[in-house]
Amino acid sequence: MEEKTIDEKALEEKKLEAFRVGAGVLILLAVMTIGEFWIGAVASAWWAPLLSIAVLKAFFVMRDYMHLGRLFAVEEAEE
Repeated sequence: MEEKTIDEKALEEKKLEAFRVGAGVLILLAVMTIGEFWIGAVASAWWAPLLSIAVLKAFFVMRDYMHLGRLFAVEEAEE
């Protein structure tokens, strides 16, 4: 069995952490969608909570799944 270097271990830990965050956000989005549906079904005149939930969901999707931060990040020089 091959020993993993420190860089490989750090990369695996980073991937695992990103997976955990992504899974948590996925669950959060599902719960918010259920709440949004419930509010829309019971009290459709409550447009402000529906709008705020939609904006919050859009924020989470852009932040965690579209990786917009990478577009504006300074690239690291490879050695």
